Amino acid sequence: MRFHRFKLGALLLPAVVAAGLLGACGGGGGGGGTGSDEQFVADVCKAGAKFQDDLTKLIAKLATIESEEEAAKEVAKPFEDFAASFKKAKPPADLKEWHTGAGKSLDQAVAALKKGDTSTFDGDPFPEPPSGAADRLNKIAEKNADCQKAQLFSE
Repeated sequence: MRFHRFKLGALLLPAVVAAGLLGACGGGGGGGGTGSDEQFVADVCKAGAKFQDDLTKLIAKLATIESEEEAAKEVAKPFEDFAASFKKAKPPADLKEWHTGAGKSLDQAVAALKKGDTSTFDGDPFPEPPSGAADRLNKIAEKNADCQKAQLFSE
């Protein structure tokens, strides 16, 4: 059922961002640049934990909505908040370009949701992350309470 798939996709989009960031990359390399690895992971996970809380508050309402378009419009605000927080995170130098592209993808997803369009969940909306980030950021995420709460960066 398409509506069910949308709801699942809506709940998992931040995890998709995180998995794309950490799960598809290789190891090695230092952070440097505009932000530290630790702060970047903390900021993304904090945004993900808040997003999860916001969606949890919407679950009962989403269960009563029969229209996929209306459900998309309901989750647009939490997605918009997540996107804004994600874009404020300062990535390490080797993730700056990826972060910019992922932020743009999130903005496009928010715009689509506001129109009731769920096609953004039909594929992977995010650019391929650079190699060299996954192992070092996963190690940080494993120890971050917000990452654990949001279930980001977990397999």
